[in-house]
Amino acid sequence: MGYIPENTIHDLRSEMHAKLLAESAVPAYGFWEEMATGLFMMACIAAGSVIAVSRTEQALPSPQEQMHAAAPAGMTEDEKDIDDTEVNVFLCEEFCTQHVEVFVEFCAEACPDEKGTGEIEQREEAEQEIPESVRVREEIIPPSVPEVQQEEIDLFIDNGPPVQEVFVRQPHNQRGVYLTSGSTGREAKRADTFASLTSSHGNAFVFDVKGSYVYFGSNAPLAQEMGTVRPVYDLPAIIQETKNNGLYTIARFIVAKDSSLAARKPETQIKNVYTGKGLGAVWVIPGHETVLAYNREILRDVIASGVDEINFDYIRYPTEYPLRSVGLSGTEKADQIEKFLKMSRETVAELGTDTKIGISTYAILGWNFPVNFEPLGQDIARFAPLVDVISPMAYPSTFAQGAYYYPSKHPGSRMYYLVYRTLQGYKELLGEHSWKLRPWIQGYYTDEEDMQDQMTAVYDAGLCGFTVWSAQNTYGPFFQALQKLEVPEKCR
Repeated sequence: MGYIPENTIHDLRSEMHAKLLAESAVPAYGFWEEMATGLFMMACIAAGSVIAVSRTEQALPSPQEQMHAAAPAGMTEDEKDIDDTEVNVFLCEEFCTQHVEVFVEFCAEACPDEKGTGEIEQREEAEQEIPESVRVREEIIPPSVPEVQQEEIDLFIDNGPPVQEVFVRQPHNQRGVYLTSGSTGREAKRADTFASLTSSHGNAFVFDVKGSYVYFGSNAPLAQEMGTVRPVYDLPAIIQETKNNGLYTIARFIVAKDSSLAARKPETQIKNVYTGKGLGAVWVIPGHETVLAYNREILRDVIASGVDEINFDYIRYPTEYPLRSVGLSGTEKADQIEKFLKMSRETVAELGTDTKIGISTYAILGWNFPVNFEPLGQDIARFAPLVDVISPMAYPSTFAQGAYYYPSKHPGSRMYYLVYRTLQGYKELLGEHSWKLRPWIQGYYTDEEDMQDQMTAVYDAGLCGFTVWSAQNTYGPFFQALQKLEVPEKCR
């Protein structure tokens, strides 16, 4: 068969694509220098000198599998992340500008239409676009005529009926920190936290109301009967004090990891399908009738306190037990969790308040949902209509090192990219409910730059709010970054 230039350049593009994946963890200059050598050879081929080049492709590394932050073994997810954009740009700049007459078809399809060679297609995946905040800053002279905003367009068609305006929900704009029940009960700690929040751009306060015990003076009959009420603070007083400081209140409420209930009511425990016995006095079945009754009574007291929002944490199935022992599919687990969420929504409606309901979910669901959904049962798209807030726990330190983030390939720092990419994945899963996203970001093992990068990632993802997690309740770097934070206009 004769030499076909188009086939050769497409072969080179595929080879560059594979090489980019294999070399994604090393400095970029080494890869592109090697590719430049390949292009030189291609130029020689175009001139009529055919050079046989053979390469041995390196074995692809496998990222460490780690629940709460990992996809299955192998490079499947990273292969999906890589597209030909980077490769195409290099080919267009280094080759099509000199040999477009030889590779007409390729250059017409792949390169910008600057010289009549065709139009470049828009990338469909938002995650492949590098946000403005991490691009190299260039001075741009604004156009003399400002761009017309959609809301400024006349909503009436000439001589026709008015076009109904589509209402777009604004993302949640709460920016807050979390305190344990013990820290919440200490007046000095509260005062210091409130002062730091109100002197910056902070406007929200997250605190524990229920874990294995109930941390306020609840009158819930079942909790009183079982002795799980262990007051640490006066809940109505805390709510009033927080609101006096102009802060939004979020009560963190642990659902399924409830050792007190599991021990006192063994029938609520998640069962081993082989033995019929509980897997341990730690986790309870979210949709069990006793679990629902117990938590409903506590919820009534929390809602009656006037709290703005209740965030359900550990609203999932455990990951420490073998899947075969639990014996439930992801869908069956989601059925049980949905029962709990429906009960919660009904309780809010019953009391006639506007208390918001939120859930904390695993970040990795935004990267590989089908695989990671199975052990957890967190069907976020299915639950979205039942809740007001969805909070992925986007903590970069929970992602395996050496996987998911490659400096030569991904924009920004590791802290930035892992938060940004998690939220992009969630947005794809949630669709019209994406406005409900308000992630948790990492407040431990961080410095001011780390916090700035994470907050910027949230804004670049098109969202407005975040809550910061530190089990030690230390937030110095966060407050420093928060004071300097430039909040987008739409998020104020």
